Amino acid sequence: MKKTSLLLSLFMALVMLLPQALTAQQMPQLGTDPDVRIGRLPNGLTYYIRHNELPKGQADFYIAQRVGSVLENDEQQGLAHFLEHMCFNGTTHFPGKNLINWLESVGVKFGQNLNAQTGVDMTIYNIDNVPVARESVQDSCLLILHDWANDLLLLPEEIDAERAVIHEEWRTTNVGQMRILTDLLPKIYPNNIYGHRLPIGTMEVVDNFPHQALRDYYEKWYRPDLQGIIVVGDIDVDRIEGKIKEMFSDIEKPENPAERIYFPVEDTKGTIYAIGHDPEQPIGIAQLMIKSEAFPDSLKNTPAYLLTKFMTRMITSMLNTRLADLQAKPDAPFAQAAVMYGDFLLARTKSSVDLVAVPKTPQEIIPAISAVYREVLRAKRGGFTVTEYERQRDEYLSQLENAYNNRNKRQSNSYVQEYVANFLSNEPIPTVEEEFKLMQNMSGMVQVQMLNQLLPQLITDDNRILLMLLPDNKEGKYPTEEEVAAALAAVDAETIEPYKEEVKSEPLIPSLPAPGKVVKEEHSKQWDATVWTLSNGATVIVKPTEFKDNEVLFSAYANNGTSAYGSEYLKSLLFMPTALHRYGLGTYTRTDLNKYLSGKQVTLDPSFNLYSRTLSGFSTPKDLPTLMELIYMGFTSINFTPEEFEALQKREIASLHNKENDPQSVFRKRLYETLYSSPRLRNLEVADVEGASREQILDICKAMTSNAGEFTFTFIGNVNPDSLKPMVEQYIASLPGKNDPALRKFKGVDKQFEMNRGVITKIYTTSMQTPQTWAYIDASGELAYNGRNNFIASMAGQILSKRLNDIVREKEGAVYSIDAQGIQSRNNVPNSQLLTAFPMKPEMKEKVLGIIKDEMNSLTSTVKQSELDPVKEFMMKEATEGKELNGSWLGAINGWLANGVDTFNGNLETINSVTVDDIQNWAKQFLGQGNYITVILDPAE
Repeated sequence: MKKTSLLLSLFMALVMLLPQALTAQQMPQLGTDPDVRIGRLPNGLTYYIRHNELPKGQADFYIAQRVGSVLENDEQQGLAHFLEHMCFNGTTHFPGKNLINWLESVGVKFGQNLNAQTGVDMTIYNIDNVPVARESVQDSCLLILHDWANDLLLLPEEIDAERAVIHEEWRTTNVGQMRILTDLLPKIYPNNIYGHRLPIGTMEVVDNFPHQALRDYYEKWYRPDLQGIIVVGDIDVDRIEGKIKEMFSDIEKPENPAERIYFPVEDTKGTIYAIGHDPEQPIGIAQLMIKSEAFPDSLKNTPAYLLTKFMTRMITSMLNTRLADLQAKPDAPFAQAAVMYGDFLLARTKSSVDLVAVPKTPQEIIPAISAVYREVLRAKRGGFTVTEYERQRDEYLSQLENAYNNRNKRQSNSYVQEYVANFLSNEPIPTVEEEFKLMQNMSGMVQVQMLNQLLPQLITDDNRILLMLLPDNKEGKYPTEEEVAAALAAVDAETIEPYKEEVKSEPLIPSLPAPGKVVKEEHSKQWDATVWTLSNGATVIVKPTEFKDNEVLFSAYANNGTSAYGSEYLKSLLFMPTALHRYGLGTYTRTDLNKYLSGKQVTLDPSFNLYSRTLSGFSTPKDLPTLMELIYMGFTSINFTPEEFEALQKREIASLHNKENDPQSVFRKRLYETLYSSPRLRNLEVADVEGASREQILDICKAMTSNAGEFTFTFIGNVNPDSLKPMVEQYIASLPGKNDPALRKFKGVDKQFEMNRGVITKIYTTSMQTPQTWAYIDASGELAYNGRNNFIASMAGQILSKRLNDIVREKEGAVYSIDAQGIQSRNNVPNSQLLTAFPMKPEMKEKVLGIIKDEMNSLTSTVKQSELDPVKEFMMKEATEGKELNGSWLGAINGWLANGVDTFNGNLETINSVTVDDIQNWAKQFLGQGNYITVILDPAE
């Protein structure tokens, strides 16, 4: 039968690679990493435990459930997700909000370290980054997992209060794309439960289900044979195993449990067309999905599964490279395109190849998806070339080698995610060493002809679904099934020429100037780093670390940026950040550059802002010479061909279509218009993109990097100063530059870019399909800029966040989520802010705004030690963890260069020393300055 042909072909491909022919039943098994302890209690509960010391002194505690919204009946739609919410609203040992409050008291922040997610087929609860020096903390986290598994209170009053919160979550997520998808799912999954089980459910059920219905669902599905406990971190494995056995064995296994069915998805003849539109859908999207049988869970622990993933990855990677080549041309028939392979939308019981196209305008959606389909047919008929396959295989092996080299420096959460996937869907968990050696061998045996034989079996004439999401249009004319079918049939009938690959062979750097010199070497006690002064005036900081074995982070930073450019550069400056995502170097276009970097783990990203210039990057020790090439070219030869630039403009214009009908985009536009008077500080619009000049942007880039002597180049990670030094002299010291201390100094904030001051209230309206009010509230002032005030501002924001969540979300049910921020910034005037932005229930607007203003003002006198202590615990935990992360050190050095303030060294002592009076005095100092901005976007009548 056709439904098994793909799987059989993959087995046959594997058999070809093995020294002797094997049947599927004889397929060798992958090993299981011996450093993870896996067990099962008599009641059926599974557990995974692993000791890992990154981050040191912390552990992650998870419970994964093979339970999701697909198990609901029609009267229960939304209860799986509702139950997830109730896990934070009272358990036997942690009634009320005690669970959240206790975890925050030990440094675990709700929403960031403590959270949950409900899917169609799974539910996962996580407690991350728990400081576990005290065994009592470990035991309490296990007790929380136990309560989630079996001891929820589900009090009627808590259920009723949570209905409003979930209704607000629905309100925030019920955007145009979600509305279209909800309408079309029954067509995508004909006569199948997956067409009716989005986790958010229906508000009719959420608002009205009887309390007992939730308990019935809980008792039916939350049971040990469907639950997995995962604990990874700086813990004693034997002790945790003993505690799990002691604490979880009392959960009874049901005598006659309901069968946990994994619902199949039927094969379908021909093509199903699912076309929908909505006034708030911002762009057109077409997605052609071609279903195939999913790889059986029972066979995932075999080399055949790894081979399947490798081969499908090679196919999609090569197709995406071809599409990227086409996309870079001005006459490209689409703005964006991609090919993917994975689960069939919501269902993991079926796989699919997905062809995705975003048209330049919604009216061009049929030519866009036709073009992607044509490129897939080009590969199906003409095959892939040896060179493009070798390039993608090299990239795959490079990433695999990177993981192998970092195998002893993995973060705990990376193990957690593997074990969750193993429990939920039997994803294999071999050692990194085993997978590395196996895939090195197997990938070397896979020939391009095997991929060329596999692709036609993935791209079939049956089992197709063509999904189209479109904005409304004035004419009310949308593609019909007949028009789309005719267009694809026309592509089928074409004679399509085989792919002709173009790869640059010339060197990236045509010729290098004579190397410069390190003229001075010092040791920085502050950063425990080597500091070089170069002959061109540049400064280089080199900090070797042992945090990761295969990571080198890089940054070149200079003060002062684009603020001095006048209005004649306005449109180019607004478009420049977008354009720089697709820069080329010298004669190498972005497409050429991507091919050149295949098989190398290296990046370089330039960014030129109002007051700063940065080129940041990443490399492995092996690929450091390539990073140095990119740095040299990034300073001397950033480029876009005219054709590339035109293609970039067209693609960006496509993304901006219909923004005026998207409430979030309207709110963002109105917000910046209110906060700032300068046209430089506003959202990008179509007219800006159309008026942007390639020549102006290249001139700006050249000016920003013309003097390397203004920059500090920082290298952090597994880097040897002795081997780095000659590369620095060749690629950095040779750059044009002069040593002028005056050019390095921050020139200050330009008054035209200061934030507006005073009491400002702006209320706007726009049409909304799902009415909600968007709000932004900002109190600001001018305070001394220093490291201590930075921490105090952050603490004030976190305290306000907690208060607003307790009152506005939990008590009033007016929002789904609300957070506040306390900010200090040298590059903004006023430099201190306390702000919050959120959507809410429109009818509660006045009450919520009053609450926020009262709570902001009350920070001057009502802060309690019990509010401050959890915030300090969290910040000290984060600061301790940051001491062993290359990225934290790099961010700290750049922050010091930018702001003249070191907020990293000594931060634990500073955080610990902050008092309630410090918070209140900080609030008094700037809240009294009378700057209070409110921006509201209401639904139009």
